[in-house]
Amino acid sequence: MTIEVTQEISWATPHTFDLHHPWVRRVISWRGINGHPPAAVLTRFVDNTYSPEDVERVIELGLIGGGVPERDVEALLDAHVRGKPIIPNLTIATAVLASLFAEAV
Repeated sequence: MTIEVTQEISWATPHTFDLHHPWVRRVISWRGINGHPPAAVLTRFVDNTYSPEDVERVIELGLIGGGVPERDVEALLDAHVRGKPIIPNLTIATAVLASLFAEAV
C-alpha cells in the first residue's frame, strides 16, 4: 500500500494540495506546522482547539506542495483565507492534513 497525500480540492478555484512534496515534507519534519507535529494539528482541528494560523499554514504548505508559486500562494491566502470565515477553510485544511494519515485504497 502507498500513502496518498496529494488531493485535488475545489477551493477558490481547483488546486492540488500536496503535503508529500519534498520541500513541504522537510518543512513539516523540521518545523512542524506552527511548531506542532501534523498529528497534533489534526487533533486540534478535530477537537476545535486550532488557531486560524494553523488553518492558514496547512493550506499554504499544501498549495506550495501542489505547485502553486509562492507569490501566488500569498495572493490566494489574502483573497480567500486571511480575514475570511474560518469554517470553509478549516474543512479544506482538515482534509489536506488528514490525507497524510489516510492510506490509499
